[in-house]
Amino acid sequence: MPDALKWDTRLTVMMNGSPVTPIDSFNPTFNVPVQPLHSLEADNVAHIVQPQAFTFTMAVKAIGTVVATLTGLALSSSGFSIGVQQAKGSDWTFKSVAFNDCYITSVASTIVIDGVPTTTFNCICLQAVPA
Repeated sequence: MPDALKWDTRLTVMMNGSPVTPIDSFNPTFNVPVQPLHSLEADNVAHIVQPQAFTFTMAVKAIGTVVATLTGLALSSSGFSIGVQQAKGSDWTFKSVAFNDCYITSVASTIVIDGVPTTTFNCICLQAVPA
């Protein structure tokens, strides 16, 4: 059996170009709504493109001051970015990922009896640039 994949690179919360914490799970949602436009003569004669939205949920381990730092960002409405932190190798599909102008909209913690607690952050992103 071949060796399991070694994930040496991770998505990371970045503040001013410096890593804050790696992300354990990242669940993005892209929304690009299009509404059909009808007339008296015919259906679907055109369409209206509404503003796009990019939201995501990320979970981080609640170790040290990481959750306090991110909660402070949420309370002060401060922006952050998501970047790829590469230790070695090239495990990711993208060469780089630029999620800029991200803001935390809500925070929820999960306490477990055994293991490390995690905190889930719901966020919005105003600029997503894959490369």
